[in-house]
Amino acid sequence: MNQIQNVTQQLRVLFKIVQSHSKTVEKACGLSGAKLWMLYEIDACPGIKVSQLAEALSIHRSTCSNMLDKLEEKELIIRDRSRSDQRTVHIFITDLGKAVLDKAPSPKAGKLNESLQQLNTEQLSNLESSLKDLLDALSYDQKAAHTPIPAE
Repeated sequence: MNQIQNVTQQLRVLFKIVQSHSKTVEKACGLSGAKLWMLYEIDACPGIKVSQLAEALSIHRSTCSNMLDKLEEKELIIRDRSRSDQRTVHIFITDLGKAVLDKAPSPKAGKLNESLQQLNTEQLSNLESSLKDLLDALSYDQKAAHTPIPAE
């Protein structure tokens, strides 16, 4: 088997692992893996701002706001506008949100994130560089980098 086939198979396995974890999360707690990670970040940083949350999840701010709408509809979070600056919104997890986190499977931030954190700086640099080269060859839409991976 040549290198191209090996890499293709490895990428398929990677996508399937991410999708499988997301399906497991959704089955266990009714949230996508991305929304669970969001809830986890809100719990870890009470009062986090939308821009900070979007940065922590590496997603676009509007995508973050849309996901927060869904969590708020389920009464898992609350948003509180700053009295001194109405543009600033602080996000807090509710008791119901904490209950969802408690029953959700680990890792709460997702298998991919957890696994990347286990790599050393040199490994991450090499992976980042190689993936950048691959994506450049694919001429991808850069907006895709700021959207969570769907479960299917």
